[in-house]
Amino acid sequence: MQTPDELISKMNGFSIDYFLVNVRNDRSDYYSVPEDFLNKKEGYLCLSATVMNLIMDGELKKARDLIDSIPDSDDLYAYFMKAGLTFVHPEVTFREVIKILKDIKEKGARLTHVILTAGRPYLLNGFNDFSRLAVFLPKHRELFIEYLACIYEKELCPYIYNLCLAEYYYQQNRLIDAQLLASTTIKKFDIESERRIMFSALYLRSKILLATGNTVSSKSFIKDIRNLVKKSGNEEFSYNIDAAEILFALYEGKTEEITKWLKEDAPDEYADFNMLDLYRYMIKMRCYISIKNYAAVIALAERLRPLLEQGKRSMDLCELDVLLAMSLYLSDKKQQAFTALKRSLKLARLHRYYRVIADEGAVMLKLLLEYKKEKDDSEFLIKLIEMTRETAIRLPLYLMEQKDSNNRFTKMETDVLRLLEQGKTKEEIAEMFFISVNTVRFHIKNIYSKLEVDRPHQAVWQAKVRGII
Repeated sequence: MQTPDELISKMNGFSIDYFLVNVRNDRSDYYSVPEDFLNKKEGYLCLSATVMNLIMDGELKKARDLIDSIPDSDDLYAYFMKAGLTFVHPEVTFREVIKILKDIKEKGARLTHVILTAGRPYLLNGFNDFSRLAVFLPKHRELFIEYLACIYEKELCPYIYNLCLAEYYYQQNRLIDAQLLASTTIKKFDIESERRIMFSALYLRSKILLATGNTVSSKSFIKDIRNLVKKSGNEEFSYNIDAAEILFALYEGKTEEITKWLKEDAPDEYADFNMLDLYRYMIKMRCYISIKNYAAVIALAERLRPLLEQGKRSMDLCELDVLLAMSLYLSDKKQQAFTALKRSLKLARLHRYYRVIADEGAVMLKLLLEYKKEKDDSEFLIKLIEMTRETAIRLPLYLMEQKDSNNRFTKMETDVLRLLEQGKTKEEIAEMFFISVNTVRFHIKNIYSKLEVDRPHQAVWQAKVRGII
């Protein structure tokens, strides 16, 4: 058991680099700090760590009560501690946020201990879901930069603004604009070594590349991000980096990696539930879908929902209902799926979260088409269907059942499939292997039978979807 003084020493950086994951690991120590110590000025650091743990546990009222226990006074230390904790509390209103930032600006200071991203990939969508402000980004650049300077170093704020705008453009499907802004941010923060922003920028760039039809290997993204944090900060990012790697494994249909992560490294929502793991829970839900464990998706979604509603996390609620809708649809509960989809569509339309839905590819496309047929035929839905269809074409392996494995196909059949993909004729294939055209026809007939198709382009498509080539 660590004493309050030892905990404060850690938080001040005397012992180690102290991140939110460390605060979490010392949770029992913070919860055992006497209340009378927390209410004194010398105990405010321990109080702040206790508040963060309560937020991670989903105990939002207890966290807010502790914040309110800090008296309003002219003491700057007490003021900034209370302001910073109010700022990161999930239930904070925009009116409170603006008031805090105005007060800090007037005092000529910065909230240096505030973490907007809380270790998550997205910049706009950290502890507070500021994505609802995104619609104001293009028209109020200088104002946003001015307020960002209350949280980050002033010279970095224009680039942070650019990344916020890039995420907004990405959600709107303005991919070229988003890619340009994200790339300039990466160049800047590669020099400045602001790891949280760099993490967000690299992650966003990879999502943009996928959305624009470029081949993105999970290894390249993971290599970049691991190089970024290898000298320091690894504890803060390692869990989310591993989860991001699994997301790319889902895009690439790497079933073995997905199964291994679920078994060995995925967060256990039934053991030590932690809102800091929200990003990892969302990835885990996708993994559950890929292995047909739809009941687990539904259970986890309902556990997260009240906490996200309390915290007014619009983007996360939209994503949650997207994953829930797909799980219900795949488990033959179509009307319930439509109900969940309707909630997500409402948020997507209101806040322009187009890619939250479109990024889910083939399964979502099927659901949207049925919903259009039975429930809605709006221009907005048609636009979403077009975007989702593009994702389904570009990422055919994502969340799709792997019906056949490579060992069901002989090496010759696999080679013939690859040559058909290249547009080779039967005669050209026969010449390459020094065999007769009739033998090639025999192999193609077997391929068609195994894939249940009757055309070369259908065979190539099914072979790609099933991970054969």
